[in-house]
Amino acid sequence: MLLFDVTWDTLNIFNNNRYIITMEGDNSADGSSSLLGNSIFGIEGIDNRIGNSIKKGNLYMIGGKTGVGKTTTSLHFLVNGAKKGEKGAIILTDTRPTEFISNSSSFSFGFETYYKGRMIEILELSEQIMEMKYEILSNRKEENKFIAEITTEIREFVKANNVSRFVIDPVTPMLIGEDDFINAMMNAFAIPGVITLVTSNVRASEVSFFGIEEYYSSGIIKLEFADATYGTRTMSIIKMRGGSYDPAPFNYIITNDGIVPAEEAPVSPSSIGSSILRPIRDIV
Repeated sequence: MLLFDVTWDTLNIFNNNRYIITMEGDNSADGSSSLLGNSIFGIEGIDNRIGNSIKKGNLYMIGGKTGVGKTTTSLHFLVNGAKKGEKGAIILTDTRPTEFISNSSSFSFGFETYYKGRMIEILELSEQIMEMKYEILSNRKEENKFIAEITTEIREFVKANNVSRFVIDPVTPMLIGEDDFINAMMNAFAIPGVITLVTSNVRASEVSFFGIEEYYSSGIIKLEFADATYGTRTMSIIKMRGGSYDPAPFNYIITNDGIVPAEEAPVSPSSIGSSILRPIRDIV
């Protein structure tokens, strides 16, 4: 059964507008949870706050509303890894690959270069995932089968393609709002030798959709709008197991350069949240 719209046995890799099969052997990481240093995202304001808390073999979550920069933050994570020779992959669950590639390539921080260089792979969920979820809702005995099939396929792809940075954006469509299911799925996404990063829209809590995901993540990065008029967002580390971190907010905006500290950005009002009407006296 095809779980992804990709072809490597059951996976098809979107790269350079053609299907490319890469077999680079086993992941070179030893599967340990050794510290990786403080250059995870390649953004000083974020990396300084995380410190040495990010570890291989764990899963971390970025939560926030639409438009706060969850996908952009994930791109920085993948590109920064590629710059250091760490291959990355991202599963898209609610965006068409062509749209994602076009949007991501518009940034100036290197996504297009590393994507074309096959250091970043792109995968898409197939409709059969949704069909399997509906089957689970009518027959909860199928839960373990669903989890086993999807996580086995992901782990096989990660190993065969030597992936050490892995993103699911967002993870919500792959989950069912039940505690045991989310626990099992999130734990299965934590792959030895790999940093797994998932994004989540918010609904039931301030950081996740179902209000459960945060309990089964090793770390939580929360993104929010700070000033809609100027397009300012704020990022806070609210959980990071196994190390110290700085919870102080990091204010940023999103430009062609990706995530930029707010204090370094030009001060100009954003159209987001601003009025579409102005009195005549303001423009004469």
